[in-house]
Amino acid sequence: MKNSTKITNASIESAGLPKDAKQVIAEYVWNGFDAKATKVSIDIGSNELGYIERIRISDNGDGIAPDTLNYSFGNFLDSLKKAQPKRTSYTRGKKGKGRFSFSLFATRATWHTVVAMDAGLIEYKLTIDRDTKEVYDNSEPQPSRAEHTGTTVVMEGVFDLNAMTLQSEEFVDFMAQEFGWFLHLNKDMNYAILINGKPVSYHQLIQETDENPYTIYGPDENSFVFKVNYIRWNYPIGDRYYYYFLNSHKMEVAKLLSSFNNNAIEFHHSVYVESAFFDGFELSDMMLSVEGNLFSEKEQQVVYRKLLVELRDMLERKQKKYVREQAVDIKLQELVQKGLLPQYDSSDTDKKRKAMLLQLIQELYIADPRAFVGIKADLIRTYLGFLDLLLQTDRKAEILPIVEQAIPLSDKERERIGRILK
Repeated sequence: MKNSTKITNASIESAGLPKDAKQVIAEYVWNGFDAKATKVSIDIGSNELGYIERIRISDNGDGIAPDTLNYSFGNFLDSLKKAQPKRTSYTRGKKGKGRFSFSLFATRATWHTVVAMDAGLIEYKLTIDRDTKEVYDNSEPQPSRAEHTGTTVVMEGVFDLNAMTLQSEEFVDFMAQEFGWFLHLNKDMNYAILINGKPVSYHQLIQETDENPYTIYGPDENSFVFKVNYIRWNYPIGDRYYYYFLNSHKMEVAKLLSSFNNNAIEFHHSVYVESAFFDGFELSDMMLSVEGNLFSEKEQQVVYRKLLVELRDMLERKQKKYVREQAVDIKLQELVQKGLLPQYDSSDTDKKRKAMLLQLIQELYIADPRAFVGIKADLIRTYLGFLDLLLQTDRKAEILPIVEQAIPLSDKERERIGRILK
């Protein structure tokens, strides 16, 4: 049955569809997860010449309900996802563009969907052609013998797309970077993406993980439990450097930039906070909690402020651990290789001077890595030269109060630097 939509072919072409085949595939995978799928399979068929003939993406989600067709397929730049909770990091198709993005490289897309109704499972098909996207064709729903709900979209008439584009390690890496955090967050439910039957692995992207529960009490002594997942990535990946706040259904309701978004070190991190506390939480609540309402006794705002303190303390500990164990050695090697340290000879006295200066640099870098970033080499050389001169005098103890004027030190950091100066 042919159905006209409230759109034109020209309006779709001018609306900013994805320009890269990898992004198009990612859109369809996100659509599957948006439909509550736990597994999405991508099957790519190519011919002997190395060109792709067909792309098939299937999921085990809820399917597309027949009574939503006019709204979900008939209104471009609109979508049922607008009415869903704000899963801002992974509800990507909010404007309804994703279902039309096949036209970048295929002449036709056909959706076969299985939906659960009161009388049991039903199935039907929808088809959209590249040249007439203002019309979609759907078959009449009929009883299904499928084992579960889900949707399969098949893109045919593929053009200008070499098999290497979607059957290479580069594509697998792209999918791992795009979905790695999401798969990790849902690992207990066995979420998976398969490309030609092979699961996409994301573990190689993760350097460190940690999961801890936090219990926070409100002014009325009500307690709220938060499950905090911390991830440190090997390198920058997708949407990161945020605290993500998830409700009890693992759906994101808000996100907040962490306070550790500097370029001083390669500290690539994400923090996911899951709790029933966020079931009734809105973005406006988050803003009210930190802007002009610091002394509000409203329970939700008090708990949220306490949570932020805990998260920042946790992330500060993680960063300092990373700097102490890895980043500081890299920085010290850099200073030596660039010749920014004072000149030393092979005498025992100079060896001791050099060791003391390196220990001091290490502690200063751990306390605040930004102290050595964005400064010209000559200024760093001069700065380290003055420190070295002071370390040779009986006034080296005065270094600590000078440093504290520029770098906030914890009690432990102050104690460690004090021991070096003695």
